[in-house]
Amino acid sequence: TLLYRVPTTAAARPLARQPSRSLHLLFGACGIPHPSKVAKGGEDAFFCDEAKGTFGVADGVGGSASAFVDPGEFSRALLRSCDERLDGSCEALRAVLAGTAQRLREAPVAGSSTLLVGQLEPEGATLRLLNIGDCGAMLLRPAARRFRAGGTVAWPRVVLRTAEQTHYFNCPYQLDGEMEQAADADEVRATARVGDVLLVATDGVLDNLFDSALQMEVARRVPQLQAADEAAAREAVDALAAAIGEAAAATGAREDEEGLPTPFAAAAAQEGYTFHGGKRDDVAVLAGVVRAGPPPAGLRRRLGNLEYVDSY
Repeated sequence: TLLYRVPTTAAARPLARQPSRSLHLLFGACGIPHPSKVAKGGEDAFFCDEAKGTFGVADGVGGSASAFVDPGEFSRALLRSCDERLDGSCEALRAVLAGTAQRLREAPVAGSSTLLVGQLEPEGATLRLLNIGDCGAMLLRPAARRFRAGGTVAWPRVVLRTAEQTHYFNCPYQLDGEMEQAADADEVRATARVGDVLLVATDGVLDNLFDSALQMEVARRVPQLQAADEAAAREAVDALAAAIGEAAAATGAREDEEGLPTPFAAAAAQEGYTFHGGKRDDVAVLAGVVRAGPPPAGLRRRLGNLEYVDSY
């Protein structure tokens, strides 16, 4: 495994804190539907808007599916409304959710979904997240760490990690058209720094890949993610999202494989259930890297599995 080894002089100089400096996020994204749901685009949804510093993922809950209900339609409607209401200002995330609830009451969509939305505030360096269910987000900060084997490397330590919300095993908190459980959403925040890496994903990723595996994927790309050249950093963040998404889908495809450790199998064992191998599911992941300065022109906007390139 190739990791970026930190020069001795660099190891002694951690990144200085700059909480008042304007920052922006570059995003990569990857969405891979469950093989049986490819025709309808899967049931996961995501968006990211680099100009506004906003993002979100949602996972349509399979338990709400029927001959007349597509959970994917609900997850996309939920995120589309959140995307429209996150206008790049410092509006409270709960207010965004309240506005979305009103819209869904006015124009009902059947189904239910988990949700995680967030924003890097336009002034300062506060990263805000709102989560309900079992999607997840990690803010990682590459910093010099010495390993017994391998020497000193730039290892992405965890600054913030959301916690899943479940009623019982494999039954997450979720939102439906009534939005009654919106009040139970967790709202967390952290101060971001230049070079931090943000990962946001649905349970199709987090049930199949341990956090340490996600950290390793980041560690392999630290120099490229922190490159001074914006194009090089963009290429790296695209590659990071694709690598995580593909690894999660590949692990999920190894269903019933005894001896294959996964977070879902470990959680099942803790609850007294027996589960082997990967958990095949839709996969959606966003990878972001925090960059210095205000958002430049020509940043990307992505909604669902479609990409929009706009000039702001």
